[in-house]
Amino acid sequence: MKNKVSINDLKLGMYVVELDRPWESAPFEPPFDLQGFTIRSVDEIKKLQDLCRYVFIDPELGVGATRYLTEETNLSDLDSLVKKTADVVPLEDFYPERAKVEDEIERAQEILEDTRQVYDKVMQDIHAGEATNITAVKEVVSSLVESVLRNPAAASWLVRLKNRDESSYSQAISVCVMALTFGRFLGLSKKDIDTLGVATLLQDVGKVKLPAELLGKKAPLSGKERELTKKHVDISVLLVNNMENVPKDVVDIIAAHHERFDGSGYPKKFSRSQIGVLAAISGLVDSYEAMTSERPYRKSRTPFQALMELYEERDRLYSGGLVEQFIQCIGIFPVGSFVQLNSDEVGVIVSRNRVQQLKPRVMVLIDAEGRTMSPPQAIDLAAQYMSPTDTSRMIAKMVDPEDYDLDPSQFFF
Repeated sequence: MKNKVSINDLKLGMYVVELDRPWESAPFEPPFDLQGFTIRSVDEIKKLQDLCRYVFIDPELGVGATRYLTEETNLSDLDSLVKKTADVVPLEDFYPERAKVEDEIERAQEILEDTRQVYDKVMQDIHAGEATNITAVKEVVSSLVESVLRNPAAASWLVRLKNRDESSYSQAISVCVMALTFGRFLGLSKKDIDTLGVATLLQDVGKVKLPAELLGKKAPLSGKERELTKKHVDISVLLVNNMENVPKDVVDIIAAHHERFDGSGYPKKFSRSQIGVLAAISGLVDSYEAMTSERPYRKSRTPFQALMELYEERDRLYSGGLVEQFIQCIGIFPVGSFVQLNSDEVGVIVSRNRVQQLKPRVMVLIDAEGRTMSPPQAIDLAAQYMSPTDTSRMIAKMVDPEDYDLDPSQFFF
């Protein structure tokens, strides 16, 4: 359903599905073949007023829309509702940003360090066969949730730019932060986001019981070794079940985070409506993080390559609706991605642009002559003020920071 609306009658929260001209002529760049966006600022209304005489909105997806994901939403319902991104409202503005990313960085860094310490203690307790303090886990996850709700870019920035190693805590925290960011974007309730955070932080603790030589193997695993690795899910469920006061929803997410939409996952071969939405979110995020992480036997994929792979597997391994929402959430160029501009400058994405996906905020680290910039220069590609004879900076391609002798962990602002 869509209604024609004069640009003078536009309001914040309306969902624009069509312009009075082709999308290609507009300064709005939804990813891939997906088109439509929620009006989130007065500036966006002004842009539309400068460009159009009228637009078409979908009242069921914008102002007045009440449909959003909860744990009670099953994937079969979601699959029928979400055949394109616009069919589920990303209620990101349900949690408006309460801090600038620059201001949230220091707090997020402290919280992430606390999270690492708590997770390390959990692993030590499991090794020693001692009781785990689940209260400490819940408390640190709650703090991490609050940081993500204030501004999700800060924690995402930090975990993406940290040197990625093979340690369990590094991967666990990265998955947790990404899951919280995605849950916020989807407009999940605070309770569900907290539950998702605890589950994703603990979902792979069972790997501690697997042979060390298996986890550290420098070559691809054999079929027998892969089957042994899959046992970490049941082990994780057993370990978390033995912790006191762990919500059942947390255990359910852990048990199903490797299940897949078409029934090809493990350990129960669940499919579609058998998989809860929070477990599906966990599995999708876990897959993305695995793809973009270094392995002893293969290089990591770029974020864009990982997104394309997930997109190709939509409606098979993963709910198509969730995949498309995930792409909208993290953007074509995710926070922490290193890019080369058309000016030959090299920089890193520090925050995305929700409307103009191809024009995020970039911190330029290397100038056009190949010299390291000190201090780095932050530029907003969507807010450049150029003379008519100047050429706007644009992203030319994603690059590997190692090719430029850049250490990602150095660049926290």
